Amino acid sequence: MIIERERYLDDSAGRLISLALRSRSPEMHSLLTALTAEERTAVADAITRALDEIASVLRARLPERAE
Repeated sequence: MIIERERYLDDSAGRLISLALRSRSPEMHSLLTALTAEERTAVADAITRALDEIASVLRARLPERAE
């Protein structure tokens, strides 16, 4: 099972990042698939917050755009 979120760093189609939580064992797969809808949403929200922080760090490294 995978719970994943994606984000574009800007309006460029070439700057898409994703962050995913993936089960790597049968036991973990069972645990993730057993989550309630509310629990799955809570996990997805945590991934979204982490991705927002990562995207912020990466955006700071983008070259300045000439307007």
